[in-house]
Amino acid sequence: MKTVLLKNVVVTLVLGLATTSVSAQGFLKKLQKAADKVESATKTVETVTGSVAGDEQASDSISPSDFLTTAPLYQVKKVIETDEAGTVITNEDGTTKYKYLLIDKDGKVCDRKTAKKHLNSALKSGSLILLKVGGGAAGGALLGKKVGGGKKGAWIGAGVGAAAGLLASSGDIKKVKEQMKLMKACKKILKEYENTFTEEGTPIDASIDLTNVNGINFAECEEITKSAADVRNEFAASQAEGESLEDIDLPDDLKV
Repeated sequence: MKTVLLKNVVVTLVLGLATTSVSAQGFLKKLQKAADKVESATKTVETVTGSVAGDEQASDSISPSDFLTTAPLYQVKKVIETDEAGTVITNEDGTTKYKYLLIDKDGKVCDRKTAKKHLNSALKSGSLILLKVGGGAAGGALLGKKVGGGKKGAWIGAGVGAAAGLLASSGDIKKVKEQMKLMKACKKILKEYENTFTEEGTPIDASIDLTNVNGINFAECEEITKSAADVRNEFAASQAEGESLEDIDLPDDLKV
């Protein structure tokens, strides 16, 4: 159904902008090629993002404003735990004991597997948004250059992309792209975190230089204080939530 509507958009827009200098037969051939290319590009994106046509894709996509409000972000922080009396927990030698834990936007401890599921789900939604509000127009402009040629062709193609997608301001598109880049960077840090620390937040290798783990300085992470009870409860709640989340597999080189 979506493909049929997409072709209709191409037909309507290009017919409205066609000039009388183009022969009817040649114009219709170009028009058919344009529609076929738009259809092919749409199927390709659906394959990459794991979406499908119709209502299922709509359920995977949210508005740019909702996306920006709910998009997850995580930070690795040095957590100082306190006991029930509020006393800082120390090592055997009396030094302050630190745990390097994953903290979400609400300041709560998060399970790494749950964080990864949230990030992948949000990246998928963001990709669909950019396809509709940003990628559609950009892809349409490239298509127009190939089919129509010159500036006029590019302008027609961009019109096709915009009409086929969800309307949004350029500011919305920019913010979504920025958020997508932040989440991609967050995934990279999460990967290094998984390779460096145990689930309890202690270094896997005590001799590792935390000031430079593939370019990441974990030693300079922000310090926060939490009760040991809160750490346990928040982590357990995050693990439980993660068990109910879909595990979406996205390519590491997903373009934004």
